[in-house]
Amino acid sequence: MLFQLFTTPDSPYKGPREGETALMKFWKYFRFASPSFALAMGIPLYFIGGDTIFYYVAFLGALALFGDYFFGEDTEEWAGAYKYTQIFPLMEVAAILSNSLLVILFAWQLGFPSFDLFGIGALVQFVTGFDVAAAFAANSTYSYLGGFGLAVAGGTLNGVVLGHNTTHRTFDAKSVWMGRFGEAFGLFTYFSVRHPYGHHNLIGTPADPSWAHRGESFYHFRMRSVWGQYKMTWALEKQRLEKYGLPTIHWTNQALQGWAIEILVLGMFFYTGGLMGVAAMILIGLIAHTGLELANYIEHQGLCRVPAEPFQPRHAWDDAHRMTYWAVWAISRHSHHHSDAQVEEPELNFYGNTDKAMSTPYGYLVSFLLVLLPPVWNKIMTPRYLEWDENYASPEERDLAAHENMNSGIPELIEAGFSHFNNKFNKAEEVEVVLDVA
Repeated sequence: MLFQLFTTPDSPYKGPREGETALMKFWKYFRFASPSFALAMGIPLYFIGGDTIFYYVAFLGALALFGDYFFGEDTEEWAGAYKYTQIFPLMEVAAILSNSLLVILFAWQLGFPSFDLFGIGALVQFVTGFDVAAAFAANSTYSYLGGFGLAVAGGTLNGVVLGHNTTHRTFDAKSVWMGRFGEAFGLFTYFSVRHPYGHHNLIGTPADPSWAHRGESFYHFRMRSVWGQYKMTWALEKQRLEKYGLPTIHWTNQALQGWAIEILVLGMFFYTGGLMGVAAMILIGLIAHTGLELANYIEHQGLCRVPAEPFQPRHAWDDAHRMTYWAVWAISRHSHHHSDAQVEEPELNFYGNTDKAMSTPYGYLVSFLLVLLPPVWNKIMTPRYLEWDENYASPEERDLAAHENMNSGIPELIEAGFSHFNNKFNKAEEVEVVLDVA
């Protein structure tokens, strides 16, 4: 396997060990930044013209799709393995900036040579001597599709992964602002409010719009979830400002601050591409939002929690696939993340397939594709729901899960739900008889 170039055979990993080469030490830190680095490698392709940028995006897409198969799984414990943990926030900032640049360069591509956004073309030509305008003449539809693909990947990574990580550091205003800046390039800034203060408190309950019910199709879930999250963002900010005696429409409203930055991003696209440019940026945002909702859908679907009780690892689906693990900056170890949101992502433990939590059958990207086929996804997940009910759920959660089953529209789950309550009712009658006799 390719990953054996970077790992030693003894496991689990408990920190620096004998036989760890310089390459292994480097990869241990760099692996999470590698997706953003791979995208950044495409930056020169915006300037050299032609279709190379399209083929590069196609290559990265294939690598992401099949990488989980080729690279296997990672279930090792990495807590305590990192001597220089302060490197990770710096890597995240660098990744946010490079991913944001991809979106900016796509806006530049739409307008050049008529509009040289920020003088980017002139600057590149001045520094390198390369005739950007002449190379640009070789562009085709595929060139723009490639530029769009890199911008989509950059905007999505900024919002779903890097923005998630940095805005979780609610104790560090600079980190939150950096994350919100990156999220703006996916029209995603509401996430910095709604996620840490809403999702993490409400997950596994109907009060969280980003929790998917059993049997609920992704298409229905996506519409319900996005609208519900925007409403929750506004409600959270309204509640926060009221505590300080401030009106909801106020310059310190974090939702309004984020949306103002998004308007500036849309203005940039209007400058270079007019209404078509705005439409392109909105499409980037829609795809980024869809990426988040796909992740929300598979990370918690059908796992019930009693609202008054704390989150437990069993309330999230974990994933061990190595390519996913790198691409989402370890957030696929979702059970530990929700159990302790202040643990830095590279030090999260994998709880899946243990007595603590269950795991997804496939990596994130493959699961995303399967989710788009509801009958296929339901067939895969139905036995997993029943296993969770039997082996992981508390007695109170079994009641909640039985209600989910009866409302799922899936015959096998409906039968299990009715069977649960019939058994419970019969047992209650038996207890009453015993008490009467006594």
